[in-house]
Amino acid sequence: MATGEREAASPLWPVEARLAALLPDLLVFRKREGSESELATAQGVLLGVHVTGFTALMDRFSLTCKSEHDMDKLAHIFSYYISDIVEHVLCFGGDILNITGNVLLALWTVKKNQLSDIITLVAKCSLEIQEKFGIYHTREGQDLQLKIGLSAGRISQIIIGDEQRQYLLVIGRDVDDVQLAQRLAQANEIVLSWNCWKLCEQYMFEVEIMREDEAVKLRDMRIIDPFDFDEHFDKCLDYLPHYRTSADTLRTALELDPDSALEQTLRKHIMKNLVEKIDEGQPMEYVSEFRTVTIVLVSLEFHKTAWMLHLCHLIQKAALYISTVIEKGGGQLSRIFMFEKGCMFLCVFGLPGDKKPDECAYALESSFSIFNFCWENLAETKLVSISITNGPVFCGVVGAVARHEYTVIGPKVSLVARMITAYPGLVSCDEVTYLRSMLPAYNFKKLPEKMMKNISNPGKIYEYLGHRRCIMFGKRHLARERSKNHPLLDREKELEAFQMAQQRCLHQKKGQVILYEGGKGYGKSQLLAEVNFLAQKEGHRVLPMKLKEADSKHCFYAIQTLMAIFFEIDVCPSYRRQECLHRQLCRTVEEPLHCLFNDLFFVKFPLSFKVSHMDDLARQKKIKVCFIRVLQEAVRETPLIFLIDEAQYMDGASWEFLETLLSSMPVIMVMTLTPTFTLCGLAQHFLKSSQAIIVPISKLAATSLLRMACWELGVVSIPQELQIYLLRRCFGNPLYCEILCQDLLSRNLLLFHDLQEKEEENSKWENLSANAVKSTMYSISPPISEEEQERYICTVKDDVNLDTVLLPPLLKEIAVNQLDQLSPEEQLLVKCAAVIGHSFHIDLLQHLLPGWDKNKLLQVLMALVDIHVLCWLNKSLELAAEPILEPSSIKITEQTKEKRKKSDTSLASPLRLQEEVSPPHTEILEFGMPLLREAAWELWPKEQQVALHLKCACFLRDLACRCGKCHGGDFIPFHRFAICSTKSSSRTSQFCSYKDSGSVLIQVITDKLQLPSSQDSFQFQTKPSRRQEDFSSDHCRTEAEFLDQVNRMLAQTSHEKDVLTTKPCHCEEILKLVLSPLTQHCLVIGETTCAFYYLLEAAAASLDLSDNYMAFFYLRKASSLLGQPSAFSFLKKQKLKICQFEEATFCSLRSEVCFNMGQITLAKKLARQALRLLKRNFPWTWFGVLFQTFLEKYWHSCSLRHPPDNLSENKKKLAILQQQVHCLSLLWQLYNLDATASSRRFACLATLMQKNSAEEFANEAQVFKLMRYADTSRNQLWRIWFSQFSSDLHF
Repeated sequence: MATGEREAASPLWPVEARLAALLPDLLVFRKREGSESELATAQGVLLGVHVTGFTALMDRFSLTCKSEHDMDKLAHIFSYYISDIVEHVLCFGGDILNITGNVLLALWTVKKNQLSDIITLVAKCSLEIQEKFGIYHTREGQDLQLKIGLSAGRISQIIIGDEQRQYLLVIGRDVDDVQLAQRLAQANEIVLSWNCWKLCEQYMFEVEIMREDEAVKLRDMRIIDPFDFDEHFDKCLDYLPHYRTSADTLRTALELDPDSALEQTLRKHIMKNLVEKIDEGQPMEYVSEFRTVTIVLVSLEFHKTAWMLHLCHLIQKAALYISTVIEKGGGQLSRIFMFEKGCMFLCVFGLPGDKKPDECAYALESSFSIFNFCWENLAETKLVSISITNGPVFCGVVGAVARHEYTVIGPKVSLVARMITAYPGLVSCDEVTYLRSMLPAYNFKKLPEKMMKNISNPGKIYEYLGHRRCIMFGKRHLARERSKNHPLLDREKELEAFQMAQQRCLHQKKGQVILYEGGKGYGKSQLLAEVNFLAQKEGHRVLPMKLKEADSKHCFYAIQTLMAIFFEIDVCPSYRRQECLHRQLCRTVEEPLHCLFNDLFFVKFPLSFKVSHMDDLARQKKIKVCFIRVLQEAVRETPLIFLIDEAQYMDGASWEFLETLLSSMPVIMVMTLTPTFTLCGLAQHFLKSSQAIIVPISKLAATSLLRMACWELGVVSIPQELQIYLLRRCFGNPLYCEILCQDLLSRNLLLFHDLQEKEEENSKWENLSANAVKSTMYSISPPISEEEQERYICTVKDDVNLDTVLLPPLLKEIAVNQLDQLSPEEQLLVKCAAVIGHSFHIDLLQHLLPGWDKNKLLQVLMALVDIHVLCWLNKSLELAAEPILEPSSIKITEQTKEKRKKSDTSLASPLRLQEEVSPPHTEILEFGMPLLREAAWELWPKEQQVALHLKCACFLRDLACRCGKCHGGDFIPFHRFAICSTKSSSRTSQFCSYKDSGSVLIQVITDKLQLPSSQDSFQFQTKPSRRQEDFSSDHCRTEAEFLDQVNRMLAQTSHEKDVLTTKPCHCEEILKLVLSPLTQHCLVIGETTCAFYYLLEAAAASLDLSDNYMAFFYLRKASSLLGQPSAFSFLKKQKLKICQFEEATFCSLRSEVCFNMGQITLAKKLARQALRLLKRNFPWTWFGVLFQTFLEKYWHSCSLRHPPDNLSENKKKLAILQQQVHCLSLLWQLYNLDATASSRRFACLATLMQKNSAEEFANEAQVFKLMRYADTSRNQLWRIWFSQFSSDLHF
């Protein structure tokens, strides 16, 4: 869709209008008389617009490839550019036939006597397009320009396809002419075909005749009196019956009355996955995705002597065969487009809902099948060429609201088109397809490199030769080798099953089978490698092999390879193979029978008389008897173990032989199986044997997975955020853990620190990462032999956000394949939930889902929970139900308001809801499958990501405060009142702007949160209370009396406060489900100022919850937003502008974290820096202490003033005073750690300054209420006050 400030397609459009927006008027208003396969003709004018520079721009992106990020920018540029051209053509009455790649084709259908007038209209339209959009400057330095071609005459049209899927083809000489005119035009030029020139009013145009090419270059139009183009335009409208009649839409097709027959016809022309999403009611902006697909382009060239109608029949035949073949592997025939005496079929594997794990292999196989079919069955075929590429593309809607198309855009689309011309007559593929197909190398042939237009680095190109039986048997190998340094984790039960099978085989003299069954990446191959090591260590003879999918198509291949390994002819030179085999067979098999193995092992024993009289069946039986005899003889000498990895790829004949072998001798077979694979009947019968034991392989425990991560990274400790990153993505899968760790290392996202370095107190905040990890380290016990070696810990770089690190391509493919197995509505729910985070509340999820009621939401959620995609949290993390905040004064868009009202209406009828679906006890869910959330999030285009994250931020801001038990308010008291703000902005689609840095959330923070209520502990009264009088009493002179008085006062709380204190605290849940996600949402939408605000709140909440490491984690994120400090203050350039209060709060929080980490010097430094920013200096020397003490005792009491009358200034003053008190309290604690006299002076001064800061509000009750925000406990705090105040009197 068009991007930027454009209006999105209305979700209220009927289905017919949404279908019509994807199709041309030629199809929507087509007369349905007779057979659709008949060739229909009409007169018309064709306009072809070719966007030049687009392929070169894609090539630039591919050279600096950042995968989806670059595809996003590319799609944004093209969609924004082409949408303007589409709207301009629609305004002139044109019908957009298609948008194919970087070419737009439009048609004006009129009568023959009206062609000259319409040519004038189209020429004017072309000139205006070149004037307005002829050149588009991109930030990447590659300009987009237009080449326009015009033709006129007779246009033929035909419908290709069957009852399920149909395609509209526009063919004829004039279609070829418009393509030729485009090629003849240079950038910013318009070329008319010779026939178009002959039909137009030639005196109207300034042209340049191109006699050699039989074309005309249009320069300009001559406006001669009394000619008036406006009158001419009105005249032409009479020729266009389907021109828009209202100003609300650009097409009449979008305003048609409901017609079920028309709807069914239009559905056939749209891909099924898109139709399903339209039926689901998904907005068009939710349809687009970035994903990796496999693209197949089939090109057919016909002889020039072929008749048009005959060519249409050939295309029909080819289209039916192609669509039938590719659909089996998840492919769809996306488009058919014509060129001179030929046509092309664009096929795409892996579109949303169609992803298959082996799509590259199936694309190659189906392409080879299509290649053979076209050569053998299509007469008049001159050349067949097929090219295949694989890579990330944009799959989605481009164009204007009134007319758009579903297409794929990306460098791989350009490459597949270039490969067709570079390697004609072949089935060619790029290197990525070759590698990902996992097909044998002998099925390919490397092609010579060729220059391709605007493709600087196409990579290696291969020719696919089809499935060929290589004259070779398999070789001994396993997928994994046993690692000496990394012992097998959590596989004791699986190894015990193997050892028990060994004992049963030894004592009972019967064959045993162990089948390890587990999903991909669960460590089956590694377990098999460990079994191989243990068996060889005990002196058993082991025959290991690994099968591939292609091996299942070769009869008896597995046994052939196993016996070749047994006879040791797999490793000997080919010229010695026969000699080696003869030596092995002579002891157990008669000489005349040796020739039985000629075809099996590629040897040439003389054919004996006995064997020559055997038929094929008798020979096969005799071979099996010989094999059993040889193996029985071998088992008598040494125990024999077969190891078969990926046994699901074993052929049926091999399964049958193994079953016979199992009942004939005491042999042990150890195999691995993938449970999702469908086994043949012989395999299923084998597994039902009493001698076969299936051992399921479970996922790794969290502790074992983290230990594995430490080994992979070469460290003994990993930080907490990295633990969360791995646990949420791996879910106990060791392969995922290994790939993620390797990916982190390859991206250089980690820092490594020597654990044995002498710890010294740091003087800089930036150097504390290693100390923070050591304080909460997850460590592993190193082997004894490595105790003296260097040991390291790792930390995540400060500027790295692990939440937005993209998945490695292999893991994303696995997750997208799982996602596409869901229904369209389930996919949409998972994608929206992925935006929220790993855990999410169903109310927020419903807020993101367009038009979903609570009942539908719960039904889909229950379905996803049943298949373990999602799961309800065991611990209820319900947020506070009581209203903490007043409604926001910020206005959201009207559309958002309506959605919220619908949501509220659905929530307001619990009785009706319970009748349909019973809601669960908890309303918080989390993802239950690895990688699914990350992969689903990456599918969103960037623009839609930002829009959804903004919706989440709008929703969560209401809960970004303390829970009801803690009386609401900010985690940093009065935080919202101290930041700079402006009044509500008129931009209702976003938050209001922040005057310092353009933030959109700061206004919400200041306006959204209410003033402290009468029940809040930090409300300040203007008159002294009874409690103030109690504390001013002269009788309270001893510590015991003082504390008794405090306890009596605390006991006199109101009834409402008692009710609040009985409720559980939800601040921890608010931190996890509100504050932490809010920081992520703000970072994604680019609101760094708001992200900084919530990072400070999250850090304060973490400190309240005694989680010092997470507080450090949030503050380190905040540091990265501010930028790296410079050694020289005048060179310091902050990336983010913040107010002085937030800077002081940032220092104060860091000081507290440093104190908890034992970094006393740095804590003192940061606390002083915070006080300085709060206009409250704390001295460094003993002389300064004396002078400051004098000022605090005498001058301060004289300078007290009444609080300001301005409420806003009063609130800001509260925030500043609280931070002053907090910093001074922290300094007192820091200096009290040292018992020296000098430190005691500093501590006493801190106490005095703390008291004076509180007394600025004129009464001792306010002092008490301010001091509630100090982080020490109540009794300890008053004990400090009493003892220090008493000592200060004698100081």
